[in-house]
Amino acid sequence: MYVTVTTTSNSAEPLENATIVAEEMERWLRDLKGFEGFLLLAREESALGLAFWESKEVAESYNAVRSQFRERMLSIAGAQIQSVVDYEVAFARFGARLAGGTG
Repeated sequence: MYVTVTTTSNSAEPLENATIVAEEMERWLRDLKGFEGFLLLAREESALGLAFWESKEVAESYNAVRSQFRERMLSIAGAQIQSVVDYEVAFARFGARLAGGTG
């Protein structure tokens, strides 16, 4: 499994807007073959968006369209991208509640 971590700075936007942005991101991403899930960690001044993919190759095949969509969504939300970094998932284990979804 592979994950793309996007770090953003959130200017004066309310924290509640993060949920709306995350739901829209996930709604768009879920239609892409090989997309495995999305997690957003947010606080008042910044957020981390984690998009999980079946493999590095799948994630890379969507790089251009993901970048365009990410930039458009975040600019509408008033957030600036600080970094976009890819990782191999070396280990993951979740309890039943988290694995089943919280949204």
